[in-house]
Amino acid sequence: MDALVYILRDIFVFLFEYTLEPLGNIPNGIFLILLVVGLFVWLKMQSKFNKEADNQPHSLTYNSADEGKPYQIK
Repeated sequence: MDALVYILRDIFVFLFEYTLEPLGNIPNGIFLILLVVGLFVWLKMQSKFNKEADNQPHSLTYNSADEGKPYQIK
C-alpha cells in the first residue's frame, strides 16, 4: 500500500514542479476567466428559462396556502 502512495506522491510532485510552478499565475488567470465566462453563460440561460416560464400559462405554480400539498397545474 505504501508503494502506491509513494508513486502517487511522486507523480503529483512532478506535475507541480514542472507544470504549475513555472507557469506562475497563468493557471489562476485561466481558471478565473473560465469562471466568469461560465457564470455569464449560466445567467443568460437562466434569464431565458425565466422568460419562457413567465410566458407559459399552464406552468407549475406555488401557493403558500397549499403548504404541504403537491404542486398542481393550474
